Amino acid sequence: MNTAGRATPFTVEGTDVERDELLALRFVAADLGRVPVRRALGLGAGEQRSPYRGQGREFVEMRRYQPGDDVRRIDWHVTARKQAPYVQIMEEDRQAAQLIWVDLSDSLYFGSQRALKSVMACHWAAFLAWRLLALRHPTRAVITGVGDARPMMLRRASDVAQFCQRLVDAHALLAEQYRLGTTPPAPSDIASLLRQNPTLWLVSDLSHWQPEALAACLPLARINRTLILQPIDRLESDLPDVGVLQGRARDQSVQLDTGSASVRSAHHRAFEHRQVTWQRWAPGHQATLISHFVHDFDWGEVNRWPIHS
Repeated sequence: MNTAGRATPFTVEGTDVERDELLALRFVAADLGRVPVRRALGLGAGEQRSPYRGQGREFVEMRRYQPGDDVRRIDWHVTARKQAPYVQIMEEDRQAAQLIWVDLSDSLYFGSQRALKSVMACHWAAFLAWRLLALRHPTRAVITGVGDARPMMLRRASDVAQFCQRLVDAHALLAEQYRLGTTPPAPSDIASLLRQNPTLWLVSDLSHWQPEALAACLPLARINRTLILQPIDRLESDLPDVGVLQGRARDQSVQLDTGSASVRSAHHRAFEHRQVTWQRWAPGHQATLISHFVHDFDWGEVNRWPIHS
C-alpha cells in the first residue's frame, strides 16, 4: 500500500495489509516516546484488574498507573507524594507469558471509512508482537478464522517478521474466502495455548461471539487476564441519513432505509446493547475491553493499552 501523502508513515488505511507496514511498526513499538499522547477518541474500556499470581514477587520499579493495572498494586505513599496514581511493577510482570490471539473472522472484512476492520486488527497484532518482544516477554501468537492456525513463539525479531508475513497471508486469504464465511475456534483449539496462564491479547470485533461461548474458550483458571482489542466501524454504531442503502452480505442483497429515524435509532440501540453486554461480562472474567473506532484511530491511543512494562 502506498504511504505517500499520509499524515505519518504509521497511518493505517485501505483494504490490504502490507508486510513493510507491519515491519515498520517495530520502530513505534520499541519507543513509545514516538507516540504522542492524546485524548482517546475510542470507546471507553471496561476495566477489570487481575489478581496477583504466584509467590516470591520481587519489586522492580514504580510507574504511573495505566488502564488495566490492578488497583491493589497502587502505592498510596508514592501516589500521595506525586499527586498521581503509581503502581508497583514486579519481576513476574517483566517475564509474564503473553498470548496474542488474532480472531480474523469474516465480520472484520468490513469498513466504511479509512480502513477495513481486518486491516486495523492486523496492524494492532503486529504492533503488540513488536512491543512485547521489546519488553522481552515470552510471547506466543495465533491466528484463527483463516490461514495458518499453528501457534508461533516470538523469541526474536525474525519470528515477529514471520508472524507479520502470516498476518499478510491470512488477510489475503480472508479477502479470497470472505463469501464462504469463517468458523470461530472451539475451546479445544485454544486450550493448548493456555498452559502458562498467559496474559491474553484477543484482537477481535466480537461479532460472532456470545459471552458464554468466549468464556468456554477462556477458563478463568487458565488465564492471568484478558485484554480485548475491538475494532469498530462507524456504521456499526450510527447510520447516516442518506435514504436507502443497498449492499451485500456474502451472497445476499440487503437494504436499509437510513432515512427513517426509527431505523437509525434502533440500529444505535442494538449497538449500545451489544457493547454494554460485553462491558458487563468483562469484570467477571478478568477481562478489559478496549474498543476503538477505525476511522479516527491513531497510534497515540496505544497509551490506553497496558503495555508500558
